[in-house]
Amino acid sequence: MIDPDDYIFVGKLGRTIGINGSLTIVPLTSFPERFGKMKKFFLTSDKKTPFELDVEEVSYQDSRIIVKLKGIDTEAKAKELTGYRITVHKKDRVKLPKDYYFIEDLLLCEVFEKSGNLIGKMKDVMDMSSNDIYVVDYKGQDVLIPAISQFVKDIDIENKRITVELINGMLPDED
Repeated sequence: MIDPDDYIFVGKLGRTIGINGSLTIVPLTSFPERFGKMKKFFLTSDKKTPFELDVEEVSYQDSRIIVKLKGIDTEAKAKELTGYRITVHKKDRVKLPKDYYFIEDLLLCEVFEKSGNLIGKMKDVMDMSSNDIYVVDYKGQDVLIPAISQFVKDIDIENKRITVELINGMLPDED
């Protein structure tokens, strides 16, 4: 049985292209080249159980990624799939370089000070041009921690633990 929680989003089907059932892909991954290697798409909406469609062809035109799915031969059929998310099983995720992490893995972590005190749970990761910013829920308030070595000392995905070293004033109840 397919468990929706075993799948992660890597893209979304965008608008239709032409009348033959082709669709654009909006990548939700840092590795958009992965779509050209996929033989099947597992599609879902609203984190429901994914269903499978075979890939007929993927092409890259200018800055667009276009997919033709088998059995989707008209613009009307393709429009029915617009907005569906393309998922992959967690075991099929791209292997990341050392010290790179999937956001969904980071969001499962608790954040601790080097002293061992719990700060809170990861809530979000903001993608900024210079570096990511970790958003941590600290007693109901958002604490922003730059994802740089000055502050982030260790990330242990297996144990769902991030260790940080903060400076005075980073936590709301500090002077």
